[in-house]
Amino acid sequence: MLFPIFVIITLLEIYILANVGSAIGGFSTVLLVIITALIGSILLKSQGFSTLKKMQEKTAKGQAPAFEMLEGVAIIISGILLLTPGFITDFVGLLGLMPWSRKILIDKISNKTQQFSQRNNPKNQPQNQQNNTIEGEFWED
Repeated sequence: MLFPIFVIITLLEIYILANVGSAIGGFSTVLLVIITALIGSILLKSQGFSTLKKMQEKTAKGQAPAFEMLEGVAIIISGILLLTPGFITDFVGLLGLMPWSRKILIDKISNKTQQFSQRNNPKNQPQNQQNNTIEGEFWED
C-alpha cells in the first residue's frame, strides 16, 4: 500500500517541479526549494525545543507527557518531509510544524486509537464470550 503512494507522490513532485521550473526558471525553482527547506529547518528547531520544554514541564509535575511525545514524532516526520525536495512534501511538512494543525492531527489519531482499543477490549465483549474459565480437578499419579 505504501509503495504506490511513494510512486504517485514522487511523480507529482517531478511534475510540479517541472511546471514551476518552466514558469519561473530552473535556478529560481531550486532556490525556492532551498528557501522552503531553510524556513522549515528554522521552524523545526523552534518547535522541537518548544515541545521538549513542554515535555520537561509535564514530567516535572509528575504527569505523563504522552501528547508531547506524539508531537515530537510529528515534528520528526515533518522535518524529514521538509528535507525531501519538492513542494508537496514541503507543504505537508510545514503543516506538521504548525502547532494548530499538529494538534488536530494528533487528536484525530488518538481518537481513532481509542475507538480501536474500545472495540478490542475484552471488557466490552458479551458476558458469554468474556469468561472462558473451565473448572475442574487435576490428579497427578
